[in-house]
Amino acid sequence: MKKKWIAGIMAAVLIASAAMLLLSTRTGEKANVSKSDYEFISASRGTLETVVTSSGTLAPVSSVSVLSQMSGRVEKVFADYNDTVKKGQILVTLNTDMLELEQKEAQADLNIAQANYNLAALDYQNNSTLAAKGLVSEYDLKSSRTTLDVKKATLSSAQSALKVIETQLNQYAQIKSPIDGIVLEKDVDVGQSVVEGSSSNATALFTLAEDLSKMEIKAEVDELDIGSIKVGQAVRFTVEANSGKTYSGSVGTIRLVPETTDNVVNYYVIIKADNADGTLLPGMTANVEFIKETRENALLVQNSALRYQPSSLGAQEIQRMVYAAGLADLSEDAKKAALAEYDAALKATDLAKNASSTTTSGLSSILAGGGQGGPGGPGGFGNKKTAAAGTESASDAAASATADSTVAKKALWYLDSQGKLAVRMVGVGSTDGARTEIIGADDLEGMKIILREKAE
Repeated sequence: MKKKWIAGIMAAVLIASAAMLLLSTRTGEKANVSKSDYEFISASRGTLETVVTSSGTLAPVSSVSVLSQMSGRVEKVFADYNDTVKKGQILVTLNTDMLELEQKEAQADLNIAQANYNLAALDYQNNSTLAAKGLVSEYDLKSSRTTLDVKKATLSSAQSALKVIETQLNQYAQIKSPIDGIVLEKDVDVGQSVVEGSSSNATALFTLAEDLSKMEIKAEVDELDIGSIKVGQAVRFTVEANSGKTYSGSVGTIRLVPETTDNVVNYYVIIKADNADGTLLPGMTANVEFIKETRENALLVQNSALRYQPSSLGAQEIQRMVYAAGLADLSEDAKKAALAEYDAALKATDLAKNASSTTTSGLSSILAGGGQGGPGGPGGFGNKKTAAAGTESASDAAASATADSTVAKKALWYLDSQGKLAVRMVGVGSTDGARTEIIGADDLEGMKIILREKAE
């Protein structure tokens, strides 16, 4: 009997020792919290921009390809890369030796046709005079008239043939600039044979840009972001050649036909840009930012601070503190009642005994309103039928506070006046990927917020 009594005392001592050790460990963890353990940042005012990024290629707003209108051999070239040319200026001349021979032949054919026509006209005139005196039959008169019409058609054909050759000599053999502009590309040399532009083998001899003081960027935008792009929207971009300079532009056109590559759907957006200083050249790659939204004088905090969770606290402690912080707008009595319901729900779901398997699911269910005692659950925050008419329970108030808020909430951790860890739930707005706007918490301006824990 005595042995059993002694064994019982020893067991009790061991349990008490273990409990004291656990308590002292947790207490020590909280007691060891110090400003020197953390890196802090301050919530501060600034300008926040949200952007859609893309890339594209610079090109002239208007460019023209110059092709030959006849086949021939290049005799002279009068323009080169980057030359400024005027409308009507001769760029290339083709060899015309064969054309000049053809012109002489066509002129001879025209002379023959003219002589034949003149003879036919004289014959018809004579027959008309004789027919009036009854000396020529009607058939002979009509026959001479028909001959005259044929000779007239032959003359017209000869005139047209000569006109074609003269046009080739005076116009097509001289390839001229169709616009005022600058030569971007040149693909012709003396002695080269060219073919007329209507041929499938034809290539552009020159590419002319009308005005390089105005440029455009053809940028690809993902289908997920295209809804954020509007005509006239402000754009800024950089090019590798002038990485220290930022250029501005605006959206000119959004092309509606998509481009699909490897199952990724993109849309082409044409951006207008000024190039008065001439530093933007065709073909350069532009890194583009479409400005979606600009927030002036916004209260901002680094995104890392919104992701921070204390390593010195367990998952249950963190979730309870975050839950309690979300009740900040309630009265003290309602807050205490809501926390009591939370603790009761935690105990009822046996989270204390099975933390490794049910902590996340149980507490998440409670916070979301699906578990016992949670909003919408049996006896929970959403069960307003249990409240008397004209009254609101603490759980009802908590549910109302949550339901009425349309702004996303996140936690910010700090040290209170006693140096203990504390958390504040804040509304978050737009983000640029590095900083996020804090909404409805102007009192946080200048406050020291935990960014991260210092590495040992």
